[in-house]
Order: sequence, then structure tokens, then C-alpha cells
Amino acid sequence: MKNLRRLALVGGVAALSAVAFSPKAQAQTAEVDFNGTIPTTCTFTGTTSGSLASSLSKDLVEASNGSVSGFNLGTAGATSLTCNASASVSISAPVKVSAPDNFSDADRQALLYDPAGNSVITSNFIGDSNLWPGYPTTPGTINSSTTYNFKIAMNAGDIGADGNVVPGTYSYKVTVTATPN
Repeated sequence: MKNLRRLALVGGVAALSAVAFSPKAQAQTAEVDFNGTIPTTCTFTGTTSGSLASSLSKDLVEASNGSVSGFNLGTAGATSLTCNASASVSISAPVKVSAPDNFSDADRQALLYDPAGNSVITSNFIGDSNLWPGYPTTPGTINSSTTYNFKIAMNAGDIGADGNVVPGTYSYKVTVTATPN
């Protein structure tokens, strides 16, 4: 029985030693990296067409009512612009889509107006007459994460050529461009 006790004691000490001196499990880690490129985006929304009307002297067609003060022919178009970074915004001169054959559009210009900031940008004028003098033709800068509600005006014709606007259907396009800085 002594041997049995001794054997039990030795076995118990051996078992305790194995538990007490065994190496503990070490925590394992992994590092997970995240990368990405967020593109600069500009979004136009709520774009509406304008409507053209003839000037009193019938030398040009114009869509300007609702834009800068003092211009009230036709109706200006509109668009809203939001960019996630600052951007430059510019406007092109009007491009004729269709007009009566005997209509001359030697003089053309477009205007981009931000009523909230009262800023005006015009396109470079085509022809001999700057139809909206005094406004810059250089692109304007817009801030990030701000929505701009622009009015777009345009005119086309032949300044001084009274009677140039004849009955018919007139269609023009103007391009507003936002270029991230």
C-alpha cells in the first residue's frame, strides 16, 4: 500500500508539473490593411432646358429671363452642380443644332449665373460683338460639397442685322463643364 501511495503521489506530482510547466498558448495576430482611391466626382442634377425668344429688332434669339438682371428674353435654362472636391466650372458658346436656313448666327455667347453667389461667367463670344461685356470668360471655382444652382442664358444672331430672326424652329446647345482641381 505504501507503494501505491507513493505511486499515486509521484503520479500526481508529475501531472501537476506537466500542467504547471507546460508552455501557454500564445495569441496570434494578423494585420489587415485597407487601401483605396476615392475619385473626384462632379454631378449635374435637375437640368432644365431654356426657351428662345426673338429680340425686338429681330436680330438675335435669346434665352435669358431668370438669369442676370436686365435680360428678360426667353427663359434661361438651369442645372445644379455638386462636386466632392473643388472644381473649375466653365461654359461653352452656343452651338446651333437647327435654325432656319436664312438665319445668321454670326454672334453667339452663353452665360452661367449663380444667383446665390451672384457670380457670372460667360463663354468666349463668337463674332464681332461681346453680347455680355463686363463678365469674365475665365472659369470660375466652386467649393467642394456645396450645391450650386446655376442659371444658363444664351443668345445667337447677327447684331445689327434687323429682321434676321425669321419664323421657324431654333435649337441650340450650351455645354457646362466642371473640371476637378
